[in-house]
Amino acid sequence: MTTYKELKRELRGENARGLYLLVGPEEHLARELTSLIIDAALGDGMKDFNFVELDAPTTNPPSLLQEINSYPLGAAGRVVLIRGAGSLPTVTQEALRDAAADLPEFLTLIITAERMDKRKGLYKALAKDAVVVDLRPLKPGEVKAWIRDRFKAENKRVPPQLVDHIFELTGANLSEVANEIANLVAFMGERDTVTQSEVDSLVSSRQKKPIYKFTEHVADGDFMDALVALRGLLTEGEHELRILWHLDFMVKRMLRAKSMLEQGVREEGVMKALNVQPFLRQRFFRQVSSFPLNELRSMYSAIVEWDNKFKSTSRWHPDIDMELLVRELCASRGR
Repeated sequence: MTTYKELKRELRGENARGLYLLVGPEEHLARELTSLIIDAALGDGMKDFNFVELDAPTTNPPSLLQEINSYPLGAAGRVVLIRGAGSLPTVTQEALRDAAADLPEFLTLIITAERMDKRKGLYKALAKDAVVVDLRPLKPGEVKAWIRDRFKAENKRVPPQLVDHIFELTGANLSEVANEIANLVAFMGERDTVTQSEVDSLVSSRQKKPIYKFTEHVADGDFMDALVALRGLLTEGEHELRILWHLDFMVKRMLRAKSMLEQGVREEGVMKALNVQPFLRQRFFRQVSSFPLNELRSMYSAIVEWDNKFKSTSRWHPDIDMELLVRELCASRGR
């Protein structure tokens, strides 16, 4: 399985291959890679005539096969994109499975899916010849590197401590990160270096974000408020894996802080080690002090358990399972 960075590096120096399968919840990376693949396959040659995106839920086998086998117009290649392969009708998935075994040489077929059961025939058939890219949410270090690259692409310099600050405010949702970076770049104008005051302008708006409010309610042990916030996130389409990531980040950081404090490390040292921003200091340490160390360990174990459940089975019910996890985390305050 190929990573996002590996494919991006490959596309800089080679022509596009025939079949790509982009699997995972990180939609922003899927869109970014899709754009790079299309550019590699078509360059500047007749994109309007040689690129088509199929509407997965309404695509039937005849229309799928017609688009796959249609010859390019005025160019050497053609690109067909299918977003959300899981929403293809069953009969169309079967047709895609059969067609993937013998694609035309001129075709680049890009298939994206939020998740795909690796035990099923469609995945096995596609993965046999495809470049399969894992689009799980990036790890914190990878997100920070991605932030630096985005600023570099805009010809802006950003000090390392401000990269940490931006990550603290935005989390791992790349669509939100990209939006905030665009806002910062627009605010900077001709200035070429990001400053603390410009990043501070994000604070008030970020603190109003639903995901921020949700994690704060969980950290405060307010189950009913956390439940309302969770249902709102799920209703708005927030992916459960991103919600789980935010919970993991919050609990893991509080656990590390609690351990350091009990070892005699001063608050200033904890803040520096864990990149806790000054405006969060009072609230953060109040939350940490409200939990015994063993309860934070239990909370972290619970998150790991639910994370493993999500990754190991397709029988996943976000509305029920996430509520059970939040109930368990909030109940820790009362034990």
